[in-house]
Amino acid sequence: MRHVLTWFGPALRMLLTACFLSACAWQNAPDTAPAVMPAPAAKPTALTADAATALRAAEQSIEDARAKGALWTSALRQLELARAAAREFDSEATLAHAREAVTLCGLSARQLSEPPVKW
Repeated sequence: MRHVLTWFGPALRMLLTACFLSACAWQNAPDTAPAVMPAPAAKPTALTADAATALRAAEQSIEDARAKGALWTSALRQLELARAAAREFDSEATLAHAREAVTLCGLSARQLSEPPVKW
């Protein structure tokens, strides 16, 4: 048993000294005020007028593209994302997804007027 204590002796002394010093430093630490958490931002309760208009335009573009037989699934996906963002009243995301849906519907309609690609 004695040889174990001799081997662990210096390491044990250093460990105990470190614990003692850290405890002393912790007890003498100045009192600090608790960190004040900022209040969460209020969630919006409605879409902006621009986002609502863009969403209606995207829905109309989807209907037009479907009637022409030129609806792309990516446009539908963007409309779904825009509607999901609108349910969360995220005007910025609604606007971005709705604009993308309108753009994709325009491209799909323009594709109909292009000649088919021959391989």
